[in-house]
Amino acid sequence: MDLLNTIRKIAKDRIIKVGIGIGKTRSQYRTIIEGIINYLTYNQAEIFLFGMDIEKKDFLNEEINTRSRFKLNFVNSQKPESEMIDYLLNHKLDAIIRGGLSSNKFLEYLKKSLNMDEINRLALLETVNGHQFFFGPVGIDECNEYDAKITFLNGALSFIYSFNITPKVSILSGGRNSDLGRDMIVDKTIKESEKIVKYFKAQFPNLVITHDEILIEKAISNKSNLILAPNGISGNLIYRTLVHLGGGKAYGAIYLALNHVIIDTSRVGKSTEIEGALTLANFLHSQMKT
Repeated sequence: MDLLNTIRKIAKDRIIKVGIGIGKTRSQYRTIIEGIINYLTYNQAEIFLFGMDIEKKDFLNEEINTRSRFKLNFVNSQKPESEMIDYLLNHKLDAIIRGGLSSNKFLEYLKKSLNMDEINRLALLETVNGHQFFFGPVGIDECNEYDAKITFLNGALSFIYSFNITPKVSILSGGRNSDLGRDMIVDKTIKESEKIVKYFKAQFPNLVITHDEILIEKAISNKSNLILAPNGISGNLIYRTLVHLGGGKAYGAIYLALNHVIIDTSRVGKSTEIEGALTLANFLHSQMKT
């Protein structure tokens, strides 16, 4: 199923104010601009770009102003990560996309501003063969314990149900069930995965959820649309391998269970990731307004 297109149709023709962080290099800036242009060919938005020394980056501004229906707004700041978050929290923006900004600085200020200890990001990915699915965790420090995985999956399921898609969930672990006893860490992931499946089957008897062990290829062949990695490190590696080595695509990652629309993207992501992030931001904002 084309999950991105389904989301795009729901949120079409809504105008939102979106902040996007820009990187320090010409290539990063060009990628972000191209993603914005592609999005504005079929939808509308008022875009605010946040960065340092932004007045020096005039080489593509005229292009986007010519090809799109809206002008860009530029916010020059020596601390663009905190500046963009402040704009969102002060209701100057409807949504923000991290874009090319530092992940460490962005997350540090976000947690401080929202008084939260942990975050959960749900990524929308696509294989080289075109299968789209939601995936997590994508941060190295996310979902490393059982309770965190339960919280993550509850948030992910709530999001998927919000656009009337039937979830098909695959839980991954560090080995096959027959590998029990070979390694303590592997054993922990296998037992946790079995426990997670049992928990959600009890909570949602009609939910399709399986423990597919270490066989991520099985999860894809079964057309799962929500896949949970064993932990944050493996999740981050799966994401990077798929998107940066395997010819797949990423369309941004939403921050779950927040009262604000925040989308994460890779600093080395493609223009399609910025375009997808704008689509996700539009959809999430539309859900909050209904």
